[in-house]
Amino acid sequence: MSDIKMYLLNATYLVVSFSHLEMALKIVLGILTVGYTAQKWYLLDKARRNDNKKK
Repeated sequence: MSDIKMYLLNATYLVVSFSHLEMALKIVLGILTVGYTAQKWYLLDKARRNDNKKK
């Protein structure tokens, strides 16, 4: 009976840990997506300005 309690406790902890990990990964992915998009916009705007200067 003690082993079953220990397995259930470990399984519960594992599920809770994965749910926290999932939330942290969502936050990190969101931040990376915003950063990547901002960088792309900056590079596109920079290229557009350089093309306008050459004309």
